[in-house]
Amino acid sequence: MSKKQKYSLTANQRKELRHKEETKVREEGVAEVAAKKKFGWWIIPLLICALALIVTAIVLPFTCSTYSGVKNPVAKIELSNGMNLEFEIYEDTCPIAATNFIFLARNRFFDGTIIYDSQNGWVRFGEFTSMQTYKTQDKNYMADLEGFYDNHADNKLGYRLYADTSSDAGRYGEEGMLTFNYLNSSCQFFMSSQSNCQTRVENSTADYTPTVVGRALNNQTLSHIKSIAELPRNEESPHSIWKNPLPTITIKSVKLYNLDGKKWRNFHFEDYMSKARENENTAISNWYSN
Repeated sequence: MSKKQKYSLTANQRKELRHKEETKVREEGVAEVAAKKKFGWWIIPLLICALALIVTAIVLPFTCSTYSGVKNPVAKIELSNGMNLEFEIYEDTCPIAATNFIFLARNRFFDGTIIYDSQNGWVRFGEFTSMQTYKTQDKNYMADLEGFYDNHADNKLGYRLYADTSSDAGRYGEEGMLTFNYLNSSCQFFMSSQSNCQTRVENSTADYTPTVVGRALNNQTLSHIKSIAELPRNEESPHSIWKNPLPTITIKSVKLYNLDGKKWRNFHFEDYMSKARENENTAISNWYSN
C-alpha cells in the first residue's frame, strides 16, 4: 500500500493496518524460529546415524568377518589368474614360522612376485634371486625393513630360523600345507599339492627341510594348489632347478585377517624373535652370505 493510500485511511483503519503488519512480522519470525528448531532436531539424529555407519564400517569387518570362526590368523593370497588361496596360519602352535610369514606379508614382501616353481608336489613362491630374469625381490628390499638387515647387506635375503617344535610343525608331509625351508632361506615358501611330497628337487642332491606355517583353510584352496601343480612348466627356464608354471602366475597381494592387535601394533621382528624361543637367545639360528 502506498503512502498516499495510507493517509486516505481513517485513524482507526491505519491502526488496524499497523496491527496486521506487526502481527504478520511476528508470525513470520515465529515461523523462522520454528523452522530453525525443526532443522536442529533433524540434524542431530542425522549426525548420530552417520557416526554409527562410520563406526560400523570400521568395526564390522573385524567382528563379523568371514574368518571370525577361525582362531588363528588367516592369509588370503590373491593371484593374477583369478584364484584366491586361503590359509590358516598356525600362530598358536607354530609361532616362529607364523610370525615370519605374517611379518613378510604385512610388509608386502610377496606382492608382485611370481610362483617360480612346481615339482614333486610342491608349489613354490617367495624369495628367489639366483637368476636376474626370475628375481622376484631385490635383496635391498629387506634391508629397508626395520633396518635390521643393515649389517647383512650381502645376504641373499637370507636369515635362518629355528623350526617350531610342536606336532603341527612336522605335518609338512600332508597335502594343503604351507611351509618354509627354515635351513635354507626363511623367505622361501612351499604349498603341498599332495601327501608325502619329496624334499629333494631335480638336479640337486640337497634335501629340503620344511617346517609348517599353516594349512589350506578350505577345499577350494587345495583344489587351486593342485591345479597349479598340474600346469605345464617352463622347460626353457635359464635356472637349473626352478621351472615356473605356465602361464606365469603373479601374486597380486597377501591380505591378513584375525591378527592379534596387541602383538602386531608395535611389532619389531628382531626384538620379537630374540624372545621367541624358551631357553634360547634367539629364534634366528644364523645368517648366511652368498
